[in-house]
Amino acid sequence: MSNAKTHDVKPHPSVAGHIPPAPGRIRRALRLVGWNALFLLAGLALIGVVSEAYFRLRAPFVENELPHARHATVGGIFKPNAEVRYTNGLDFWTISRTNSLGFPDREPIGLERAAASCHIAVIGDSYVEALQVSIADKFHVRLEELAAQQLRHLDVTTSAFGISGTSQVSQLPYYDEFARYLRPALLVLVFVDNDFMDNAPILAGLHQGVDPDRLMRVSATRGADGSITLRPPYPGAAVPMAAMPHPPWHARAADHLTGVSPFANWLDAKRRTSSSDDTDPELIAQVALLSRRSPRYAALLDGWRPTTREGIKRPFLYAQDLPAVYEDALDFTAFALDQFRERADRDGAALVILPTQYMGTRGDLGFDRLTALAESRGIPVIDYNDHVLRQGAVPWRDAAWAHDGHWNVAGHQWAAEALLEYLVRNRAICTTRKRPTSSPRPSWLTDYESIASGEPAARSDFDIYLRENKVAYLKSPCSAADVRARFFLHVVPEDLEDLPAHRRQLGFDNLDFHYDGFAALGFGGRCIAQRPLPDYPIVRIRTGQFTPEDDQMIWQTEFPVGATAAGDRPHRGGTPGRAHLSR
Repeated sequence: MSNAKTHDVKPHPSVAGHIPPAPGRIRRALRLVGWNALFLLAGLALIGVVSEAYFRLRAPFVENELPHARHATVGGIFKPNAEVRYTNGLDFWTISRTNSLGFPDREPIGLERAAASCHIAVIGDSYVEALQVSIADKFHVRLEELAAQQLRHLDVTTSAFGISGTSQVSQLPYYDEFARYLRPALLVLVFVDNDFMDNAPILAGLHQGVDPDRLMRVSATRGADGSITLRPPYPGAAVPMAAMPHPPWHARAADHLTGVSPFANWLDAKRRTSSSDDTDPELIAQVALLSRRSPRYAALLDGWRPTTREGIKRPFLYAQDLPAVYEDALDFTAFALDQFRERADRDGAALVILPTQYMGTRGDLGFDRLTALAESRGIPVIDYNDHVLRQGAVPWRDAAWAHDGHWNVAGHQWAAEALLEYLVRNRAICTTRKRPTSSPRPSWLTDYESIASGEPAARSDFDIYLRENKVAYLKSPCSAADVRARFFLHVVPEDLEDLPAHRRQLGFDNLDFHYDGFAALGFGGRCIAQRPLPDYPIVRIRTGQFTPEDDQMIWQTEFPVGATAAGDRPHRGGTPGRAHLSR
């Protein structure tokens, strides 16, 4: 009798137990998984391509362009007459220009017009810088337009001086170097919730992660006797509080990707706007480091342990009892307000504070702390939030961008309206203002007039003077268009051996430059730029302006320079001779 074994019949799997699938079935399963993975990747790639195309059409640009410069007495500022591009990747993409002072604003009006009008100078940080909106939508511009309609007889004019990341202490030179010369009838300080923190060097240093004794803007310091004095900007590069770890490769790759891809930038912006309460161990280490620096720091920081840099400012707004370092910060804010009060009284200007929406309204701790400091010094405080609430809006929601805390167009409009209300109630600011005993004059204007009193070495679009081994370019009247083109300055030496080796075949030294003078064109419509000349004897100068894009010459001139005689020159290795330049 035949059986299963005899005829090699395989038993049923239920009898023999588990039998592995055939190789064909494995291949089919792998093929199915592969196709599904391929379809998934293709779908994701298609979503990425479509999203990238969408955001490239929607976003005019991806990266911010913030051309900064360094002013010796002011600190960080924008490069004058430069284009600024700014976006948070979600809400706004703005392109604006800085004026000849280095602020994103219109050219300031002339000194004579400012003195004759009811001029309002606004000083602040990023809310006054206001890169989130166009210049036409900024609140001081809207205030001027509203006043022209409702207070025509007052001739209200405005100007704004604001740079992100500053506070009242570091904004004092904005008044001293720029706003003062416009003779403002009203000086408006815009106060932000982080100003309490930024006025104090310890908290400002911890927030920025830099040494509080080496801040790159004007700051204040407390002496051994307890007095507070101003400290100039640290002249070198920023000094980190502690060594910063090198970012990992994936962080560097992400930074590069967000710089070239609008879609990746949008995703990163969404990530950055999501709140995070993670503890910052680096901040905790830096607080401990400062505590060991001196007994005074140790006493101020005793018992205070912040968790995040963003959270440093919050106790001013929400804590009834403040740690010692916060009480110290209030003293620095009081000092800054005293300084502005003294300057306003000296120059015959009224002074008022406009807090932003996050300072709250009357009854909120932040607003009340500011009001207590200000009103005890005779400085009124405008309740911005009260004005917004009276419009039926919610300040912290309707006045700011969805993904950025700064004022949107409506927020700026409400700020203008709140200031107009204050001006209507206090018209005497414009009509009976106290005039200063002496008219202040910018130092650059004194230089301009001193140089212009001499005889120019050459005349062209600019008058050119040689003075104290410098070449000076003067023009009046002058506009922003006059200084946008690049200047060329070619210096021909008496001896070609004085030139760098790579210049000798050209026969001249190339000292081309872009206009970087901080003298405001609007301050009387004058331009002045001075460039140092080399120490070797010079026989001729060729100079002018051109556009580098198409190498188009705008103007040029050439003139001789009375150089030292060859016999008067020192031996090689000695002090080089100097060109005899007329004064």
